[in-house]
Amino acid sequence: MKAAAPAPVSRGGPGPLLWLSGRPLSGWPATVVSLLAGAVVVLAFAPFNLFLLAPVGLALWFAVLRGAPPGIAFRHGFAFGLGLFGFGVSWVFNSLLIFGQAPWLLATLITVLFVLYLALYPAVLGWVASRYLGRAPLLSWLLALAAGFVLLELLRGWLFSGFPWLLTGHVLLDTPGGFWLPLAGETGAGLLVALLAAVLVLLTAGRFAGAALVLAPLLAVSLAAMPWQWVRASGEPVTVAMVQGNIDQARKWEEDGVQHALDLYTGMSEEAAGVELLVWPETAIPAFYFEVYPVLESFAARLEDAGTELVTGIFEHDPVDRSMYNSIRHVTSGETYDKRQLVPFGEYLPLRDRLAWLHRLLDIPMSDLAPGTGRGLVEMAGRAAGLSICYEAAYARRLRTALPEAAFLLNVSNDAWFGATLAPHQHLQIARVRALELGRPMIRATNTGISALIDADGRVTARAGLFTREVLRGEVQPVAGRTPAALLGPWPALAIALVLLLPALRSRRAA
Repeated sequence: MKAAAPAPVSRGGPGPLLWLSGRPLSGWPATVVSLLAGAVVVLAFAPFNLFLLAPVGLALWFAVLRGAPPGIAFRHGFAFGLGLFGFGVSWVFNSLLIFGQAPWLLATLITVLFVLYLALYPAVLGWVASRYLGRAPLLSWLLALAAGFVLLELLRGWLFSGFPWLLTGHVLLDTPGGFWLPLAGETGAGLLVALLAAVLVLLTAGRFAGAALVLAPLLAVSLAAMPWQWVRASGEPVTVAMVQGNIDQARKWEEDGVQHALDLYTGMSEEAAGVELLVWPETAIPAFYFEVYPVLESFAARLEDAGTELVTGIFEHDPVDRSMYNSIRHVTSGETYDKRQLVPFGEYLPLRDRLAWLHRLLDIPMSDLAPGTGRGLVEMAGRAAGLSICYEAAYARRLRTALPEAAFLLNVSNDAWFGATLAPHQHLQIARVRALELGRPMIRATNTGISALIDADGRVTARAGLFTREVLRGEVQPVAGRTPAALLGPWPALAIALVLLLPALRSRRAA
């Protein structure tokens, strides 16, 4: 496969960009390449972290799309989505089969339908790029394609409660371009990656002037923004301990599961007495708070004598309206935070009247929860903390509500649902992105791993293993100030993406 140097793309219309054995790559071979390109992009995320494969995979797919008729472009986009999500979120099957106790056939069906739905996003982009923008010059078309890709990522993170997983900007986390995350947020960072893919296509097609035109402003912004420090340390570090109990998901719900969890977590916590903040993970105790509060508050009082505050994930119950919540309880002070962003089908059932049969087939405990409200701010260890539970860390808009008051972030999670898949590593990467993007250190306590302390630069300063039972200790440095991403959210990147659509749209009107 090589660049189509003997058959350059004309300004008047598209021509082939990829050739195989002297012939333009098209039809089903091009669809297979699109599938492989999507799978390659997954390797840019944790735990592989081969970040350059994100722009390479996108560039390969962009090149395949050029010149394809709308129907074929839809197929190429769908194949790209199947590669990306079929490989990248295959852990959904494991969660449903092993921990949701779904029949094998149902777990397979739900996973396939979910992947097919996600694959529609790049499929629609391919169709639109061909149907409405296909006659635009290569540079304008690539700018529109890069912008459209990021706009659809933004939509995917919001529509039907959203699924902001495998967002392209996250691959910049451990790269020299990581400063784009606090500067422009995950949306702006994703736009950068997509534009780098466009540059690769331009270089392959011999359009060096066009590539320079795209790279020049990116380099200028990078050089100007790189030295900036958006946040600053504020006060003394807070000593923290997190108890990772590594209780099997099935074991939690056995008849003696509550007592077993209480004995395990209180016993392991004895060695951590004296730290300022002791954190247990999401639903560490598989019960409602009112059922176990005498034990927890007695233990918290003992810890308080040693100067330690106890925080735990637990279920809460409102006796007035009988609502149930997945919550974080600051046992020492009595303050609570109720999870706002619930997981569809895991914590609540959408369209309950029509999908009640599905609820009966999925044996997921506490799967009829109500969403919480508020900003997620709770004072602990003398500082305001921005709280989130599990999957909420993927939603920047949720965590931004706690700023600028929050001096650090605290996330509790139960990644036992994921098993030994890519998901625990991807989830930790998302938490690190959130810390860097918002300029706040994060305490991340999980049941089975990977618990971690993350600084405001997104670096892991202490971490537990996966499927290990241990007490993780360390410090978090409270921070003040706001990053541009925390202040402005995705709106600047959204505006830039819309502007990048204009040249291709103008070309279409002029055609």
